[in-house]
Amino acid sequence: LTDLGLAPRKLVDFAPGGEVIARFFFIKDPDGYEIEVLQRAGRYL
Repeated sequence: LTDLGLAPRKLVDFAPGGEVIARFFFIKDPDGYEIEVLQRAGRYL
């Protein structure tokens, strides 16, 4: 994504209870909207 000139924010592990159940990050589109990108079970949604 950074090669395309985009600036994704920090990758975050969501781990309530100590077990990672999802990972996510935010990226801003050209209009300025923040989009959340989620990974669950090894797949980005």
